Amino acid sequence: MARVETPPGRAPAQNEPEEEHLDEWFARRLESQGIPSRFGAPSLSRMTALAALVVALGGLLWALSSVGPKSSANAPTTNPPTQGGGHTNTTGSTSTPFHTGKAAWRSVTVDVLNGFGGSGAAGTAADALRAQGWKVGRTGNATGITKTEVVYLPGHKAQAIAVSHKLGLGAPVKIADATGVVPSSTDGVAIVLGPDLLPT
Repeated sequence: MARVETPPGRAPAQNEPEEEHLDEWFARRLESQGIPSRFGAPSLSRMTALAALVVALGGLLWALSSVGPKSSANAPTTNPPTQGGGHTNTTGSTSTPFHTGKAAWRSVTVDVLNGFGGSGAAGTAADALRAQGWKVGRTGNATGITKTEVVYLPGHKAQAIAVSHKLGLGAPVKIADATGVVPSSTDGVAIVLGPDLLPT
């Protein structure tokens, strides 16, 4: 009887185990080293943490979107100024206004006064201010001004500060303390031009 020989180191065909896939072998090797070969389903604590992070980011975005410039819809309105600088109330009497808080430069009507005698300086400056979005009232003259400044009537300090700040000028001056400027030359806030004219 003939004998079938198998190559050395190889088991007979009927006893040969199924072929092992490379990924299964790799997984077995990792597990033998104490490293998990496959990640299981996400745990409840991980899912809860992820949900909390999403909620926190949503809350942060909502908070950031709600912070912004406030609408002027609720801002108090005032009646237009009268010739003497006061405001007419609903009963028709004139009273001196007392503004509190900050004012926006765009909401202030400024008068422009030529305080150094340059020909047509007030009109030219008024046109330049209008082109930049300013509300310009009247133009006129003052005397003896050595530098451009902002002057104001009582009750218009907040507006004068806004104008001075926007133009980059120094602190505004009460009209009573201003040299060469008569109170009747403005309805509230005036830019008095010196030889340096308007800042650029």
